[in-house]
Amino acid sequence: MRILERWLKQYIDFDIPPDALAERLTMLGLEFESVRRLDAPYNGFVVGEVLAKERHPNADRLSVCTVGIGRETLQIVCGGPNVAQGQKVPVGLIGATVPRNQHDPSGAPFVLARVTIRGVESSGMICSEYELHMGSDAGGIMVLDRDARPGDPLAAYFGLDDTAFDLEITPNRPDWLSHIGVAREIAILTHGRVRLPRMNLRESAEPAARHLSVTVEERENCPRFAARMIRDVKIGPSPRWMQNALRNAGLRPRNNVVDITNYVMYECGQPLHAFDHALLRGGAIVVRGARAGTHFTTLDGKEHVLPGGTVMVCDAEREVSVAGVMGGANSEISDATTDVVLEAACWNPASIRRTAKALGISSDASQRFERGADPNGIRFALDRAAQLVTEIAGGTLLKGLIDLYPKKVRERVVPLRFSRVNRVLGTRLKKPEIVAGLSLIGITQASAKGDAAKFRVPTYRVDVDREIDLIEEVARVHGYDRIEPGSTATVGYAQQFPTGSRRDDVRTALIGRGYHEAITNSMLSLKRAALGGEKPVEIGNPQNQEMGALRTGLLAGLLETVAKNQNAGNTDLRAFEIGRVFSVDDSGAKHEVENFLEREMVCLVLTGSSAPAHWSSPKREADLFDMKGDIEFLLAEFALDKRRFISYSTSNGLTDSALAIEIQGSYAGYLGQVRRDVLAEFRIEQPVFAAELDIAFLGRSAAKVYVPLPRYPRVRRDVAFTVDAGIPAEDLERTLRGSATELLRSVEVFDVYEGEQLPGGKKSVAFTLEFMSLEKTLTDAEIETEVGRVVAGVGKAHGAVLRSMR
Repeated sequence: MRILERWLKQYIDFDIPPDALAERLTMLGLEFESVRRLDAPYNGFVVGEVLAKERHPNADRLSVCTVGIGRETLQIVCGGPNVAQGQKVPVGLIGATVPRNQHDPSGAPFVLARVTIRGVESSGMICSEYELHMGSDAGGIMVLDRDARPGDPLAAYFGLDDTAFDLEITPNRPDWLSHIGVAREIAILTHGRVRLPRMNLRESAEPAARHLSVTVEERENCPRFAARMIRDVKIGPSPRWMQNALRNAGLRPRNNVVDITNYVMYECGQPLHAFDHALLRGGAIVVRGARAGTHFTTLDGKEHVLPGGTVMVCDAEREVSVAGVMGGANSEISDATTDVVLEAACWNPASIRRTAKALGISSDASQRFERGADPNGIRFALDRAAQLVTEIAGGTLLKGLIDLYPKKVRERVVPLRFSRVNRVLGTRLKKPEIVAGLSLIGITQASAKGDAAKFRVPTYRVDVDREIDLIEEVARVHGYDRIEPGSTATVGYAQQFPTGSRRDDVRTALIGRGYHEAITNSMLSLKRAALGGEKPVEIGNPQNQEMGALRTGLLAGLLETVAKNQNAGNTDLRAFEIGRVFSVDDSGAKHEVENFLEREMVCLVLTGSSAPAHWSSPKREADLFDMKGDIEFLLAEFALDKRRFISYSTSNGLTDSALAIEIQGSYAGYLGQVRRDVLAEFRIEQPVFAAELDIAFLGRSAAKVYVPLPRYPRVRRDVAFTVDAGIPAEDLERTLRGSATELLRSVEVFDVYEGEQLPGGKKSVAFTLEFMSLEKTLTDAEIETEVGRVVAGVGKAHGAVLRSMR
């Protein structure tokens, strides 16, 4: 939203430098993108008058012009075919920077110098609107109004001797989308009063209702609709002051009536629309929902297919405007228009957001209605526009405002406790100070009793409806910079420190392992939601096809994250996400909501290098065992020793080489390498390893138990067994642990071998066994007894043959 300093001063007196004003308004909550002088690009440009024009002696398409610029006369060679004696034109002087070069493909600026063109000296330049960056016409010079004064700065002629404030408006403050709204904020700084334009409407005796009828069928989506009618209007250009104001605000002037509706919208924040009455069939306006599939062409010339129920402004036979978004080409104001209908309405913000999103339109009107326009500002806006139309375009204002407002919106009454203001803000403000401060922004006291009072909030302040909102307003008016910092603290020795959640424990563990947390959208396309093989929950009214279903797992969202990182050049990634997943369960089991199953999961993805690059070690690509190690680490953090990894088929899943994660005898998740066809769906070009685990199986992380360091040494023995190739090493490890006594402290696989030195169908698996007693140093005989016990146990359970021992 662009706000202009000179425009603001029509409503509030202030003498604050622009940069200081921006800083002080920032402390009130406004966010400034930029503050800039509009005349800066036009230093060295003046108004000139073509006193004489002669043909160039050496070039048929050039003219030699004598141009007066006040007290000085210049000779300028001009190539514009439309230059003529007596014209007032924009002139660039020597040393000025021309904003755009029409002979440069990129339009780069250039500096004017005194040059000789085909033997004739030229001391300046007569510019086109393209070269001045004021339009797209590069075919001829720009011709100014006849009342322009030679020698005046060109910036002053166009009203560019002004400062523009570009604001980023927050969604909760639609009142800031207008100059009057920002003027109210400046009044806080100056303690001044906002001046509204004076209006003196002269209506004819003929009632508007005789020529126009209004019906609202969509009451919920249109709580108020009002219109005025003006006859015998003369369509033409707007006066220069209005064109300058609109152009400086970033709008393109069109004609007097349309420009007035835009001017009033930027003035007070209420969007308006003007209809050609002759094009409203039946002299009627009907607000109703559109039939699905209806074709409609908007003012920008684009044809849209309307979703069913789209709120439309219609005449007696057809749609003429997309309500609150954009008018239609079939009823727009043209040079032939004589009778004008001005309409202003209040629309349901949710309906406008839905329509604008569906049609792909974001207009000045929709941006205001989406945030919530003031229903009680409609009369002021219509009367203001009607007055400007009669003053600028002539015509007769018909009697009466046609106004359908069945359920009037009243000012909200919000309670406030004065003591709580000071308690929350850490201030010592007195009641009169609080009341006076709120009155500066139009919030007035309705009643008071003791420490409490009730305040009336204007309807244009849609963001204030609770006590804490009033307290925030007190802080803004008082000044955040005037609130002294302070702190208080209480210590309750009788209370234990709060424990973290299971989610926090998982997050802490994985971040410590080098993973980065990601947060992805819980809505996916139906195709991606179904990749894991589970039946997804479809969304009944999705915003688009890419959000047509709820996710059945977290992996699809994380693969999108991998793809984005890959495209950005980051091919080494460890990421995780904790979130809820949803699926349809047709097993008949009972759930909180119909047959929808909801679970909280944690998902990990690993791709690229297994560890950060370092000069001391070569790079190694991550593999399935890295992911398995990370899952084992996570389970160990939760003291889950009753766990197994079971190889299983995933013909309908997301991963190959998959292992099921079993915790205490129940399936808890999986880990594996993501299938190539799935990676191709996300355009990922390198292997990705993933694991997904149901958090419900993790419980809370175990309390840390500290024990003394061992006093006696550990003894290590390495053993290797020859077994059938199909026996998992995990099964052998489980048997080893089960066959030994408590003296066996750890079991680690350090080698697996299959090759020529073994019979077919056999493999060798080698383990490191560590033995230790907490009570004494173990003797060789005790150690050999323990080793013999585990060797016998493995041989009996799996037919294993001891291959070597040391």
